[in-house]
Amino acid sequence: MRDFTRHSDREVPTERRPLPVSGILVGLRGFTGEEDMLLAEGRPEDPALALSLVERLARSRDRVDWAALCVLDIDSLILRLRRATLGDRIIADVVCSNGECRCRVDLSFGLKAYLAHHQPKRPKFAEPLQGEPSWFVASDKHGEKIDFRLPTIGDTVDLVDEPDPVESLAALCLRPADAPPRLRALAEKAMAALAPSLSGPIEGRCPQCGAAIAAHFDARTYCLRELCDRARFIYDDVDSLAERYHWSEQEILSLPNERRLIYAERVRARTL
Repeated sequence: MRDFTRHSDREVPTERRPLPVSGILVGLRGFTGEEDMLLAEGRPEDPALALSLVERLARSRDRVDWAALCVLDIDSLILRLRRATLGDRIIADVVCSNGECRCRVDLSFGLKAYLAHHQPKRPKFAEPLQGEPSWFVASDKHGEKIDFRLPTIGDTVDLVDEPDPVESLAALCLRPADAPPRLRALAEKAMAALAPSLSGPIEGRCPQCGAAIAAHFDARTYCLRELCDRARFIYDDVDSLAERYHWSEQEILSLPNERRLIYAERVRARTL
């Protein structure tokens, strides 16, 4: 059944879809110039940018603490925003690894299929911890156990400037944090199943020499970088509309993107 968000003139109707881990039904409203400015002046690799964008654009009937959602839920929303804005298809430009070839190759794939390939699974050796929501317990074949929870986007924002963010994250998400390596590896394996990372290898084959090609794809950063590049046109739009209509920057930024672009195109058409 299709379920659409209610919307004002700042928003566009979007289908509510469940997040992969929490299952919360979330729709997305359309961009305005305010979000474009946020992107134009942000850093794609900064997790705070992803969180800010989701806090502004995500819509749910539930009361949601977005910072408390796991990384996969937030990243899936960023990919949905990219699909809604720029389309489903990703075309990554890489260089053939064959030293005698070195030709440039396009690796192409769809984000919908990419997300479907990274759906969570419940491992048999891990189960929810009774009485502690969001915590799990993993047990090895000897009966030894380790408690863990999934890292949240808020964790990654808080730890971005830590000298050793991996160990700092372990201190937050593992009990005990100093568990032996075999139990820590067990917890990390369970986390990877419950909330797969959208950062990983993509593979293809060179059409010239046939060599196998592999590249690292950080889905959130890649999609945010594309959205940031697109958003930088906001400066031209503000300049054109302010000069033509004498609107303030805030008035222009508050317009839905589709409406702002129509006005901006009319202004540019008059100057040709």
